[in-house]
Amino acid sequence: MTARVIITDPAELLATLGRLDAVAAARGWRVRRPADAVGVQARARDARAAMRLPVPVVVDLETDPDAAATDDPIDAAALLSRTPVPGAIPDGARRLHGA
Repeated sequence: MTARVIITDPAELLATLGRLDAVAAARGWRVRRPADAVGVQARARDARAAMRLPVPVVVDLETDPDAAATDDPIDAAALLSRTPVPGAIPDGARRLHGA
C-alpha cells in the first residue's frame, strides 16, 4: 500500500524529501524518491530563475522493509496533519497529479 504526497516546491525537493522521510520513518514508512531528484530540483530552480512556476512533484509513501513491522495503513493526510512538512501536501484519493 502507498499514499501519494505532492511536493509543491520542487526547487527545494531534496530538503522537503529529507523532512518527509524523517516524519515518515517514525511510522515505519519511507519516501519513494524520484530517480533523478537532483535533476528535478535543478530544473525547478532554473524555472524559478526564469520566472516560471516549477511543476509540483508527486512522490509515494511506502512501507519501509527495514523498519520494524507496523500494522498502520499508510495515510499521508493523517501523517501530515499531525506533523506538517513545509512544501508537502497529501494527494489523497483524488489522484490530482498522474495515474
